[in-house]
Amino acid sequence: MIDLPPRYDGTLHPEVWIQDLRFFCTLMGIHEQATILNIAILRIDHNIPIPKDINSFKSLINVLKDHVTHSVFRAVSLEKLNKLKCERSIDMSEFIAKFNSLCSNANITNREEKKDYLLRSMPDNIVRDVLRNRIEKLNSFDKVIETFKEVMLDHRSQVRYGSKIALKHVVTGRFLSSKDIRYDTGSKQYMVYCSNWQSDKRTDFWIVIPPHKQYCKPGNPVAFNSIIELKHQQTSRNLHSHGGIESPITKQQEVTCYSGTDNNNNWQLQRHSTTNKYDNSGYWMIGDTISLRHVNTKKLLSSHDFLFDDGNQEVTCHSYGHEENNKVN
Repeated sequence: MIDLPPRYDGTLHPEVWIQDLRFFCTLMGIHEQATILNIAILRIDHNIPIPKDINSFKSLINVLKDHVTHSVFRAVSLEKLNKLKCERSIDMSEFIAKFNSLCSNANITNREEKKDYLLRSMPDNIVRDVLRNRIEKLNSFDKVIETFKEVMLDHRSQVRYGSKIALKHVVTGRFLSSKDIRYDTGSKQYMVYCSNWQSDKRTDFWIVIPPHKQYCKPGNPVAFNSIIELKHQQTSRNLHSHGGIESPITKQQEVTCYSGTDNNNNWQLQRHSTTNKYDNSGYWMIGDTISLRHVNTKKLLSSHDFLFDDGNQEVTCHSYGHEENNKVN
């Protein structure tokens, strides 16, 4: 059984409150409008005076809207609207329902004004600018909401500085990993390899960070052609390579995890290409097929079916071009 709506005291929108009360009366078998109107008047806080000549729901709603309590209600709703933020992980349907409700409660009905408040709620300036450009000439707020959905879905798919990601070697399907064990040969730094066919949060996750001695605001999307570092989440060591040191099996360029900070930790993010032409427009999205080029040696991060004794797959830097073994996503 539905509960009787609360007494009206100015903390609800009058139209919503009347609608809920009329719905309740219908469920109770009360259909006479004059009777429902009298029940409504009896459910209004005694501090809100109601004229005796009220004879319609419309006139009652107008009285409630004219009372000072509704002015306070609108001001509070506007304050909540100003603070509303569409965070990356939020349920978009719940956000839009909340946004529309607060606009109604604050009496924000102008389309351009609603656009402005929606833009204020965006998670960062980059998303805000993208949405602003796409909704500027839209004359339907339904189309604005549809565009908002598309922009937010793109936003959620972007890899950002501070993102925790797993990187899969496309050809073999294994994930880039590291552990607290050093190579027996070469630099004797910490091992990097490909291991699992399902990502393991303990060993296979990396944090995208800015390059050596540079700053990028956490949460900013990563543009293609950017120089980045990858910090192994579990060990806090950086993906690293260096010229002149061979990998243990194939004698290609060694790749390690390194606890120090220098520019041998820098990698250039590129879309994978089969030619010398790279489409480096836009931002890195989850699922993009990429190549990581070691900045100092120009060689590409690579793996192959050559295995260590424990069954893990060797990772190296190899070639300057476009081999299948350079593909990561």
